[in-house]
Amino acid sequence: MEKKEKKKKSLFRRILKWSGITLLLLIAALIIIPIVFKDEIKERVIKEVNKSLNAKLTMGEFDLTFISTFPNMTVELNDTKLQGINEFKDVELMNIKQFVAHVGFWSVVSGDQVEIDEIHLIEPTFDVRILNSGLANYDIVKPDSVKTPEEVAEPSNFKLSLKEYSITKGNVKYIDEPSAMSMDISNLTHVGTGDLTADVIDFETTTNMDKITFDMDGVSYLTDVKTDVVMNILMEFTDKSSKFTLKENQFKLNALDFSVDGFYEMFEGYDDMDLKLNASKASFKDFLSLIPAFYHTGYESMVSKGNLEMGGFIKGKMDDKNMPGWDFQLGIDKASIRYPDLPGSITNIAVKAGSKFAGGEDMDKMTIDVDKFHALFGGNSIDANLKMRNPMTDPLLVSNIMAKMDLATLKNFVPMAEGESYNGKLDADVHLDGRMSALEREDYEAFKAEGLLTLKNMLYKSKDLSNDVAIDEMIFRFSPKNLALEKLIAKTGKSDFQMNGTIDNYMGYIFRDELLKGNFNFMSKNIDLDELMNLSPSSAATEPAATTATETTSEPLLIPNNVDFALNTLIGNLHYNGFDIKNVSGDVKMKEEVAKLEGVTMNAMGGTIGLRGSYDTRDHAKPTIDFAYSLKDIDIQQLAKNFVTIDKLAPIAKYTQGRISSTMEMKSDLTAAFEPIYSSLTGLGDLSTSTVTISGFKPFEKMGEVLNISKLSKQTIKDVKAKFQFADGKVNVKPFDINLGKIKTTVSGFTSFDQAIDYDLKMMIPKEEIPAAMIKSVEQAISKLNSLAPKLNVQTLPDAIPVKLDVLGTVMDPKITSNFKEALLEASGNLKDDLINNVKETVKDTVKAIINDKVDEAKAELEKRKQQLLEDAQKQADKLKAEAKKAANSVRSEAAKQAKALMDQAGSNPIKQAAAKKAGEKLIKEAEEKAVKIEKEGDSKADAIMREAREKADKLK
Repeated sequence: MEKKEKKKKSLFRRILKWSGITLLLLIAALIIIPIVFKDEIKERVIKEVNKSLNAKLTMGEFDLTFISTFPNMTVELNDTKLQGINEFKDVELMNIKQFVAHVGFWSVVSGDQVEIDEIHLIEPTFDVRILNSGLANYDIVKPDSVKTPEEVAEPSNFKLSLKEYSITKGNVKYIDEPSAMSMDISNLTHVGTGDLTADVIDFETTTNMDKITFDMDGVSYLTDVKTDVVMNILMEFTDKSSKFTLKENQFKLNALDFSVDGFYEMFEGYDDMDLKLNASKASFKDFLSLIPAFYHTGYESMVSKGNLEMGGFIKGKMDDKNMPGWDFQLGIDKASIRYPDLPGSITNIAVKAGSKFAGGEDMDKMTIDVDKFHALFGGNSIDANLKMRNPMTDPLLVSNIMAKMDLATLKNFVPMAEGESYNGKLDADVHLDGRMSALEREDYEAFKAEGLLTLKNMLYKSKDLSNDVAIDEMIFRFSPKNLALEKLIAKTGKSDFQMNGTIDNYMGYIFRDELLKGNFNFMSKNIDLDELMNLSPSSAATEPAATTATETTSEPLLIPNNVDFALNTLIGNLHYNGFDIKNVSGDVKMKEEVAKLEGVTMNAMGGTIGLRGSYDTRDHAKPTIDFAYSLKDIDIQQLAKNFVTIDKLAPIAKYTQGRISSTMEMKSDLTAAFEPIYSSLTGLGDLSTSTVTISGFKPFEKMGEVLNISKLSKQTIKDVKAKFQFADGKVNVKPFDINLGKIKTTVSGFTSFDQAIDYDLKMMIPKEEIPAAMIKSVEQAISKLNSLAPKLNVQTLPDAIPVKLDVLGTVMDPKITSNFKEALLEASGNLKDDLINNVKETVKDTVKAIINDKVDEAKAELEKRKQQLLEDAQKQADKLKAEAKKAANSVRSEAAKQAKALMDQAGSNPIKQAAAKKAGEKLIKEAEEKAVKIEKEGDSKADAIMREAREKADKLK
């Protein structure tokens, strides 16, 4: 019995032993297998994207586990970005902080297709663009025509078998230029569940958006609307169609609740639908939540009454020719709005509006009606109606607008912000009745358009404005031919405005998107731009950072393509950036996405200025300028102070006193902030001045030190005429002549926009400008030489010595070299070997000794200069190498530190140690590759510095 018990016990122990080992191996597999397959899956992802998409994928940290999701693996991609190319090279279509996918374990192991069961996006940002050309940045799937034969033949490595997907804290930006449509979504959370691999799917979704803004054709339909959607959809997929039937669903826009019933079915070549809007439970107050003026100002305390009827349907076939029919209606009756803290109420609110279309090809049968729009508040009233027929062929418009308002009484009916108030009288009595065809044939009798919109004695105050805005009088007259701004007289702070003009073809612009023409006159005695823009002189003059072509901060200001506007301007005084500009006149024109300055003249900075140019936005992603100026007798200090670009183009200006005249033409790409992209800047120009004084300019001070002529550090220069051009980030100065005191000098070279300089100066230095001690030493040597060998006839120094200067470095740290000493030796001339051979041997040796001393001295000085140049370069190169070595060692050290941390975390567990060791080795290997790359880059840059230094040294003479 004891033996049997012993055998049973042994068997039990063996079962426990091998079960434990098996479990241990399974746990080890769960830890080790993800490490083994981690790189393979990452490579598959990148390969799949590169094979299929015209875009650039970048990924951050990558992780792979499946302990919590077994038998699925969990793939985590961090900081995943999809960057556009070509026209969209500066746009990130997608930037996802964390991308999580659940993939089938056995599909990974088999090496066939990787099945994806779930996808979760955490904090994604999507930026979707459609250009006017129709090109869309999401259309990035490579067509078979541009794929390699291997890519076409090779099946996808991935298969979608989704059961669930989600988006958490997402942001979406959508811009559709052809449709003049844009949308912004903030903090989007969306979850969808259902077996998307089935033919019949019960699909459930929930969506929350903190804010959604939707604009189309310049009209804001939704503004910062909080949105919640619960939608259950029955999806049915057959060979003939894909049908989506809306089951239980609820939409909530701010406070407005509604649902949509029906189906949407897609066939080959057309779609069919039957959808009905149901808002039977919505109240008038719910509807008001869509209007920002009500929703964002005391909405919770607002008391509203009234009847709301809102509903409609869209039903029928849609294809390339046909549109479905619809009937949408909005009715508000016996409504009122009251705020408990205000004495008045808005009463008798009534709205009846709708749009109908029977469906089919003929969109001209569409109708739009606003039969009634009415509201009373105290003695104020608003009444309007509208009827539109035949919008596609010959639009008929019938509309009446009548309003009478005392703006001072608005505070009794609508909450005002702190410090906000209105005053003034607004009256409108406008009537329109006629067809577009009457205007096209200029039959103005057949089109009724009459009435006035007037505003008098308006005063608007707000704590958000530094000054009140006053409109003394505005008169806007309607006629069949045009809309006329007959008078506008306004003032704010120190600035006054007067304006009049006309707008033509307003009906063609509204109904057919035709060209809108305008012609206006703008007059002012004084405009203080600093005050209007809320800028102080110091902040306005702040130099913007150098900008590259890839830096973008916002969307550029675009000029509309269907306007033709002209603004004739006359301003007595314009105050900008702390100084006054007088007598500003000229034209500003906008047409076909280009704004132009024509004939603009002004008096400023002690002289006169003429401007012309254009701002071209036909390429929406990269606006350009083509600009020219003409300056006459401008104070240089004021020019340098008030125009920061001058410091880029001519840094000497801020060290210069005097007046200049100049002309310049320039072209450049611009950033969205309206700043030039200096690498794209090209142009040419000239400048002239009768007298300027330069002091404190580092290159001149350094030049005085090198030549030992201190008076060069401060110069008064007369009769300067120079020409320049700029390209490739440099201002190139063509050779021109100046007199630096008594020194005749020819100057040429360039200044780069990063303040690097490279100039050649050819100088004729008079003997009397050279320090007396230097002249005495040279002339004593010549005298001694002539006394020893009279037949040599070594000449005395000429009246002027030709000297060359090389000015390199930067404006603030110039490096100047010269051939001054060599030039002194060469200036005496007539030292010829055939004469030396005719004198006595002793004299010959003496002469040669003297000459050799001077030559050796010159050579030594030249070698010294060369050596100094090479030593400086070597120091810079050594510093670069040392910094690269330090950075590389830091990478290695960090990897070793991380590898050690992994081993420490593994403890004494051999399986964890094996996994940690492998992961650590991989870290160290990758770090070594990165470190070697850093060192090679440092060596390459150092070699380039030395190579350039040797080339410069070889050129020294």
